[in-house]
Amino acid sequence: MPERTTLSVIIPAFNVEKYLAEGLDSLLASEGIDETEIIIINDGSSDNTGEIADKYASDHRNIRVIHKENEGPSAARNAGLVEASGTYVFFFDSDDMVVPELFSKVIELTKSASDDMLLWDSELSYETYNLLVPKHRDYFAHSGLEKVERTYTGKGILETQLRNTGDFVATIWLGAYRREFLMSNELFFEKDLIHEDELLLPKIFITAKSVHYIPEKIYIYRIRPGSIMNPEDNDRSRSSEALMYVYPELFKYYDGALEGEPLQELIEANLAKRYLRMIYKYRIWRYGYGKKIDKKRLLNTSRGLKNKVLALGLYIVVH
Repeated sequence: MPERTTLSVIIPAFNVEKYLAEGLDSLLASEGIDETEIIIINDGSSDNTGEIADKYASDHRNIRVIHKENEGPSAARNAGLVEASGTYVFFFDSDDMVVPELFSKVIELTKSASDDMLLWDSELSYETYNLLVPKHRDYFAHSGLEKVERTYTGKGILETQLRNTGDFVATIWLGAYRREFLMSNELFFEKDLIHEDELLLPKIFITAKSVHYIPEKIYIYRIRPGSIMNPEDNDRSRSSEALMYVYPELFKYYDGALEGEPLQELIEANLAKRYLRMIYKYRIWRYGYGKKIDKKRLLNTSRGLKNKVLALGLYIVVH
């Protein structure tokens, strides 16, 4: 391990024997990577993921592996965060990649940065052509931000994106986070929860005093069938359960953290839009959550005719 490192890369890995080597190779091709710490958390994999991780660790002194029982990506990331020694931590998904020559810039920046968060853009990679291409391919490229490297407050970056596009990206792998900032503010991933990014990232932005934006597509997000976000079956019960927890929790958080601020109305309108979209997309009422949906809150916080109509429609379709 490096004696002193400014960046720890935390990689939760579960049954990704097909992808792990490619992701690690992209990291290892980055200039300056030998000065970083790479922590792979083998989250109870039943395939060869653990063996692949151990082989990389034996060949590279800056890689170490933690083998643990399967508890999901949130618990794995939290375990890596506690173990990390870097000034900054970067949560890398084991089936994705980075662009080495661009990620080298991040490594170099962590040596001098004091920001709470470093933020960047992502490109998309499609494993098969059978997957639908998102309507806005540049969604993970922060299309609401001017493509100029600059520093914002966390609230400022949310407000800029919401005013320009009505949306913002809540994805953990689009940034590196000052470890002490996360630890001192108790900004951990909630265990046993998918869509955990959607709950944590708004809290990170709202708490962060300084977010440095790098307008480069540094990360490559792989869209593939069978992942948590792209399941091969039509059972959305797990996603529905998670979202029925995440969205009400965020409304409660915004009430406390943003009361009376201009950002509150903007971000609650965005939350209502996301909530309504997921309710109809997953038909959440099929899983017995109809009575738990706060229809009045959604109607009051929705903005725009389409969202108002969707909110009113809940009084008809949800019981």
